[in-house]
Amino acid sequence: MDIHHLKETINKLEGPSNEQIVFYNQSASVALDKFHDNSEAVIIFDNQNNKEKMRLNWDSDFSKVAMAEKIDITNHGGVALAFFVMAVLLDYNYVIQSEIGDGVDYRFFKRVPEDDNPNFLSECHYIEVSAILKESKSNTLRKRLRIKHNQIARGRKSNEDSSVIVSVFSEPIVVKERHN
Repeated sequence: MDIHHLKETINKLEGPSNEQIVFYNQSASVALDKFHDNSEAVIIFDNQNNKEKMRLNWDSDFSKVAMAEKIDITNHGGVALAFFVMAVLLDYNYVIQSEIGDGVDYRFFKRVPEDDNPNFLSECHYIEVSAILKESKSNTLRKRLRIKHNQIARGRKSNEDSSVIVSVFSEPIVVKERHN
């Protein structure tokens, strides 16, 4: 079983500042700590129904007094896990945030753009990110995946190469489904 640390994202992903990645990672850490002990868990990464288990470690030694809102922790933590998947597991090296109305949250590149020009021709992949702290009858992983696919279909990037990434912190599982 592979062993990874959430902070690997810092060395693999360009675009956001290191501080921004750390903030997202701290949100994921708070969410994961609610269900898993000793800052580690065996996590399932499901990429198009190809499931892989790995041991994921994270840092929990920081002040959490300003991180009480579960919705914020879940949303920002979901971004951290999506960044980790795309950068560390799938080898995308650069990310920019999309705009409201695009139907997706981020655009990932395999290569860092020259002169910070994200409009250059390069292999890129759009991602819509979502997360659930713990599933409930009305808020399930499958339902969230369906909602996010519908969101992409309604957005300006609906014809682009894209996927949905949804994380459930209590399990923990991260599912990446390609949007068709």
